[in-house]
Amino acid sequence: MPNDQYKLGELLGRGGMGQVHIARHRSGRIVAVKRVRNTLSSDRLVVDRLTDEARLLRTVSHPNVVRALDHGTSSDGLPFLVMDRAYGTPLHQLIAQHGWLPLERTVAIAEQLLAGIAAVHDAKVVHADLKSHNILVDDVDIVTIIDFGLARTMSNSTASNGMVAGTPAYMAPEMIAGAHPSVTGDIYAIGTVIYEMLTGSTPFSGHISTILTRQLSEPVEPPSVRAPELGITAAIDRVVLRALDPSPLTRYQTVHELAAAFAAAIDTRIEPVLAVGSDMWSDRPTVERHVSERPTVEHPRPGRAADHAMDPQADRTGFIIAAALTHAQRLLDEHRVAKAVEELEATLAQLAPVLDTEASRSEVWRIETVLAALYDLLGKQERARRMALVAYRHALKTGCPLAEGRASILVDRLVARPRRTARGSSGPR
Repeated sequence: MPNDQYKLGELLGRGGMGQVHIARHRSGRIVAVKRVRNTLSSDRLVVDRLTDEARLLRTVSHPNVVRALDHGTSSDGLPFLVMDRAYGTPLHQLIAQHGWLPLERTVAIAEQLLAGIAAVHDAKVVHADLKSHNILVDDVDIVTIIDFGLARTMSNSTASNGMVAGTPAYMAPEMIAGAHPSVTGDIYAIGTVIYEMLTGSTPFSGHISTILTRQLSEPVEPPSVRAPELGITAAIDRVVLRALDPSPLTRYQTVHELAAAFAAAIDTRIEPVLAVGSDMWSDRPTVERHVSERPTVEHPRPGRAADHAMDPQADRTGFIIAAALTHAQRLLDEHRVAKAVEELEATLAQLAPVLDTEASRSEVWRIETVLAALYDLLGKQERARRMALVAYRHALKTGCPLAEGRASILVDRLVARPRRTARGSSGPR
């Protein structure tokens, strides 16, 4: 037991140094608690690492990064870390099940991975152990980056005990050779994860010495060559191969730079020409058009937003959404919150069959943001959090700054709420 605030439940997972249990806070909230493994409780290095993980994780706030809620010292003198209960399947398991991921799904996951690690680096933290095992993907493809057990602050990344820690297949050659954790080391790991999603395998595998030798002596096989049937473009090849360059000086120097190059490679440049109003209940659609060097675009990329003003299905979807929001507003005016939730949920269920088209899906965030706020009002915090993340992901697809901003504000309120001080706190809110 960490302390009298939490009741430990089943074991969720065990790593080389720690173990994670599901737990219930005395308020009833379900959380995850990470503790040092019992067999390593006397190892000062391991104990200090968990304390560092708790401290560093609490400096990062992003929808795609697991959130630290509390940390402290249990009655036996060992540190513990309390986190949100993260849901999803480890990415490496998804890849193992499917062999590789479709390009559109790879893009959706990679965009969230890049955004999350950019926030980690903006907080002056290096993850130092990025791999597909530490990336959870839930049933609507929301990404959560976990396991900061090897993380370091950038100012303290030179601190080392002389040990090489990490998973060799995802480690940059300088990291395998004993260099300190770095931003460019994380970038190499991101490139490896994207490569793995595209092809079903990491660039190199085998014993650590074999991997290092191959990294330094063999060029990485382009993803399009390893998986020729997937239609991977030369532009994507170039981005991934630069992230995997054996020289840290040749790689992208920031995740923001890598994200911009990746976005350009998949042709996601969208210019908003009409944005929704500031009112959450506005019935005006979000309209976008592609910016392209080509004079015409006859066939928009699958899974990317097209100008749905030309799409009858999108018009019908927009009308259904506007009508549902208007009706929900009337119900709320009558203080019938539960009924408003029921009606909006029914509308989402009604729209489900047509949401495979991007033009239809680009408006659904408006219902999702309202539902998330109403769930929170009804005390359904976990459901509110998950719906807010789904709305945020769909809002990003619109390319509309106001849509993204509104969904982001909701996520900040429901997902990244202010945290209490660690020791002596009354637990998560």
